[in-house]
Amino acid sequence: MEGELSRRGLLRGVAGVGLAGLIPAGVLTELLAGCGPSSPHAVFSGHQTSVITEATSRLIPGPHDDPAEAGHPGAREANVTRYITTLLGAMAYQPPKVFAGGPFSDRAGAQANDMAHFLTPNAALTANWRARLLSLHSAYVNGIAALDEAARQQGASDFLHLSAAAKDAVLAKNPASAGLPSGYAGFTDLLFEHAAEGMYSVPEYGGNADLVGWRDIGFPGDVQPRGYSDAEVSSPLDTNPYTPGPTAAKVLELLEAAAPKGTPPPPRSGSTGVAG
Repeated sequence: MEGELSRRGLLRGVAGVGLAGLIPAGVLTELLAGCGPSSPHAVFSGHQTSVITEATSRLIPGPHDDPAEAGHPGAREANVTRYITTLLGAMAYQPPKVFAGGPFSDRAGAQANDMAHFLTPNAALTANWRARLLSLHSAYVNGIAALDEAARQQGASDFLHLSAAAKDAVLAKNPASAGLPSGYAGFTDLLFEHAAEGMYSVPEYGGNADLVGWRDIGFPGDVQPRGYSDAEVSSPLDTNPYTPGPTAAKVLELLEAAAPKGTPPPPRSGSTGVAG
């Protein structure tokens, strides 16, 4: 259908991550006042949070967003918004929700979920992550404003009041956003990367609710301490009982194509995390 083609058209490659356009020091402290486990969305206003939810649900739609995805969860079902707000508010937690611990979760026989206990980064890492998150927050605020402005140019009050097809068209234009990290052509690039991370990363970071992302692509997840057999590592899809929905399949294809050919960047949390 036309809407599906438009949506797939905006799923371009995932860019690398850099730092640029830092907002003034001290802003994050004020921004995150009161933010914590009971109020993770405090990093954004209610409207901004809703825009993130609706935009990511157009990028990775589920059955609520596109009938073609019936039976296949999307960003809404995986709670990608919670992943993004947890990432942007990571420094408000003690310890910060940056590096999940280990070595094992309790998803495959271990008696405790060690990954639910986050590690305390040293001073240098804390400073680097604080600067990185300041930059990302600036990019999100500006990017959401750009989506709303594009909607107003079409006669709507904001992005939330556009039709599904109009939202797709706005996102496909990949609007510029002041404060974007280097390597991103526009805000949609950043939003798609984080949506994919929230869809398929370990749930300790806030996304992949009820493991819906993993189940949809047939990924068994972290199975330590049992681990994988040699045959499973060599041919991991041979026993895959699932068929990804059309958008999930496209996301996986694009992520594989965009993967760096050299040494991969360090993951956010050991071998099972996502470089956020």
